Amino acid sequence: MERHTVNEIEIFTIPFDKARTISCAFLIKKGSAHEPEELAGISHFIEHMAFRGTKSYDHFSLKYTVEVVGGTLNAFTDKLATAYYAKVPEFHFGKTLNVLKEITFYPIFSPEDTEIERKIILEEYKMSQDDPTSKLFDTLVETVWPGPYGRPIIGRKETIEKISSEDLREYHRKNYNLPDTKIILAGKVNDDYLSLLEKELSELERNKPGDPLPPPPSFEHTEPRYIVRNDLEQVHIAMARPICGRISEDIYPLYALNTALGSGMSSILFHEIREKEGFVYDVFSQIYALKETGIIIVYAALSPEKIDEFFSKMKDVLSNESLFMKNFEYGKMRYLGKLDMVTDNPAGMMSFVIDDLSNDSLETIEERVERIKNVSKEDYRRAYERFIAGNWSVFGIGPESGKIIEKHEMIV
Repeated sequence: MERHTVNEIEIFTIPFDKARTISCAFLIKKGSAHEPEELAGISHFIEHMAFRGTKSYDHFSLKYTVEVVGGTLNAFTDKLATAYYAKVPEFHFGKTLNVLKEITFYPIFSPEDTEIERKIILEEYKMSQDDPTSKLFDTLVETVWPGPYGRPIIGRKETIEKISSEDLREYHRKNYNLPDTKIILAGKVNDDYLSLLEKELSELERNKPGDPLPPPPSFEHTEPRYIVRNDLEQVHIAMARPICGRISEDIYPLYALNTALGSGMSSILFHEIREKEGFVYDVFSQIYALKETGIIIVYAALSPEKIDEFFSKMKDVLSNESLFMKNFEYGKMRYLGKLDMVTDNPAGMMSFVIDDLSNDSLETIEERVERIKNVSKEDYRRAYERFIAGNWSVFGIGPESGKIIEKHEMIV
């Protein structure tokens, strides 16, 4: 990976000599955690509105320009950043670059389009409320991380209904600034593309820094919490504990530990909870790590009558240190293998860099591989003792019969 600077914007290039495509992302380091409460969801609203039309493209032509050659154009909003990205045949990069610049820096925010897009976002909000796993995870994060970091990225119904085109225009002007912009290129990269970037970016004007990021969240343990949804047959369960952030050396044994716990059909959870007991169809673990802090989550979905047995078995599994140590090599080698497979994929490498930059990290994938290789059994054991042993916060959603979850505290 190479690093360049054009008009105060950092550009990261990842060449793949044999590739015939190029993936490009414009990353704005402003996300939902930067927003004031009264504008909750405005970053996501701006992301939607960028596709409604720009200074040089109407809403159809900007998408058609990329898609007519088989390319893809998309965007996402996270807690710390918003990204606009595309993948196209390398010969079409020039036009695609212009589209990405336009949707990032020159959306129109017309009142008429704002009202149309508001309807679409409200439908997306309703869909997230209807989906049990989305509702469960949003509730979990908002409860254990109260405040800006826990707030749903899409915002709240009342803020989505009130955000105006003037709010969008002003927030975009204030927060889409050059120092907080990063560009990532992966694929058939060459020097001509840097020249194109210099030409496209030269017209952009510097503006003042936008809203600052609030202090990192503190994890708040809670009593078991259950949401009754009698339209569901299964109970969806999520359990959470605080973990370290990315700046801690303990994150590397934790990557291996989380992989051993809940990644793949050979993982501890899949083998012990699904294969041996038949309690669930789906069970996994995942970590969400910010710079200074994070959360580890265990998820499962099962029938209400299995809840008591499930929690008994889960406690046995999580408290079995020897079982975790037995899976040390699996967790470490599988995680290393997954990193290696990312290096074959330009879009995957772009996503890796986006994730790093969003969290103020410049760690290369090669550096992470070396750190994982150096994880010892003692490092892994220490991660188990620090991040698995202790009090888990328990959340659930499902039919009335699942309310017995509220009596299940999980202390490992």
